Amino acid sequence: MTVRDHELKAHRFKIDEKRQKLKDLGELRQHIHATLDRMSNNENSGHGTADAISAISGRRETLCKSLEEIESQFKQTQAELEASQQAFDEQENAREGYDRVPVAVGSRGGRGQIEHIRIVRAQRD
Repeated sequence: MTVRDHELKAHRFKIDEKRQKLKDLGELRQHIHATLDRMSNNENSGHGTADAISAISGRRETLCKSLEEIESQFKQTQAELEASQQAFDEQENAREGYDRVPVAVGSRGGRGQIEHIRIVRAQRD
């Protein structure tokens, strides 16, 4: 593998990590929403003592703060993913464009272009 291939592989890995983080944050967000729904159902049922209800309200505040933090992390990670994807696409396009650069070597013109393409393909493999 060439240096460029290693760089592209590293970018792909970063992109995959960010996608996984977004997936994990989405699952965590859904779990918190489900917990908040269960808590509101328990409060509305009217069962429990005043201490239990105050504990539930404290837990609700903590979960709401966590949810806000998750939302900010989700937005930040999504922006990072878009930037990484754009950088990867630019590098991938540069690689493809480099393979297609016509270069005239010597006085043979067209023959030099074919030789250049062969050299580039050999370097890639």
